[in-house]
Parts: sequence; C-alpha cells; structure tokens
Amino acid sequence: METLFTIAVVVVVAAIAAALWWRSHRKFVASQEGHWFKAFAAEQGGTFHSGLPGDAGPAPTFGVVHPAGRPLAEWPRETWVEFRHRDRPVIGIDDQESYRHFDDHVYFRDTHVTQVQVPPCPELRIVPGRAMTMPTLPPDSRLEGELVRWLAANPRFAQRDVVVEHGSARTWGQGCATRQHLVAEADYLVDLAGSLPAALWAHSPR
Repeated sequence: METLFTIAVVVVVAAIAAALWWRSHRKFVASQEGHWFKAFAAEQGGTFHSGLPGDAGPAPTFGVVHPAGRPLAEWPRETWVEFRHRDRPVIGIDDQESYRHFDDHVYFRDTHVTQVQVPPCPELRIVPGRAMTMPTLPPDSRLEGELVRWLAANPRFAQRDVVVEHGSARTWGQGCATRQHLVAEADYLVDLAGSLPAALWAHSPR
C-alpha cells in the first residue's frame, strides 16, 4: 500500500513539474516571438531573428556570439536584431550566460551584447581600470604602443569593456537589452570605431 502511495505521489509531483515547465516554456516562446527587437527591426528597416527552433529568418551579415567569438550565423539560438545606425551596421543580441552558484547548481542570467561592423584587424581588448591589450600581437609591438597612446588621449573609450575582433567592435552588459541600451551602446561603438587609429585597420589581423 505504501509503495502504491509513494508511486502516486511521485507521478503527481512529476506531472506538476512537467506542467510548470511547459507553461514556462510557452511563455518563453511567446516572449521571443513577440520580442521588442521585432518591432524595432520593422521601424529601422532591419532584420530580426527570434532564436527559436524553426525560425528560418535571414542570417546576420556579421557579428559573433560573446564571449566565445563564434560567428553569430553559426549559432541560431540567439535572439538578435540587425539594423543600420549612423550609416554603420549594428547588431543587438539578447542572450543568457550560465554560471555555477555556491550550491553547485548551474543557473542562467540575462545579458545583452551590442556590436558594430568594422574592418578586419588584430584583436583589441579594453577593460576599465586595466591596461589595454592586443593578445595576437608580439609584446611591445609598435601598433600596440600607438593604440595605448590613443586610449590615453581618449579616456572616454576606457570606460567600458570592449572587444574588437572578427570584423566587429562589441560591448555588453547584464540584463536584457532595452532600446536605450541598444542605441546608447551603438553610439558609443560607432564613435569608437570612427576614432580608432587608421593603422589598426591597415594591419593584417594575423
């Protein structure tokens, strides 16, 4: 009798868990299908991808998935919008990154990424409060020295994390993307790309 009762309890708990998961999944799907990126893309004459299985929308023309650097076109699970801002292609991504909590469980937190298209160039990393780095160049290279001096003369571009590589300049932050984030970060990156020394774009990325 106790065995039957235990089985019944397990079945009921499993059914409740499955129902909660299904409800949560449907809400997620609905939120992605109706993501504000979709209306924004229509306003800007851009393109939108929900990141949902079966979305056969157009592929992005550039961009990578942060932080791995994997081309965005090869990673269809991201929700993204591509549009032109101040005559430069821009991509905004709504993403989730995993992290391990103190209880050893894996959780997810919302992040957003903004990137603008730039010419191919050596990797450039800017981290607030740290020295600028160009990991793919030999130590003490002439180009890195020039970029260090440029950043010292333009301290506004040392205020947030930026990576320039794979034909994009990108920055990111915690939380879901908002229109305010997307436009402000696009402005910041367009200004940065227009201000970077021409020697960076003239240098072979390898």
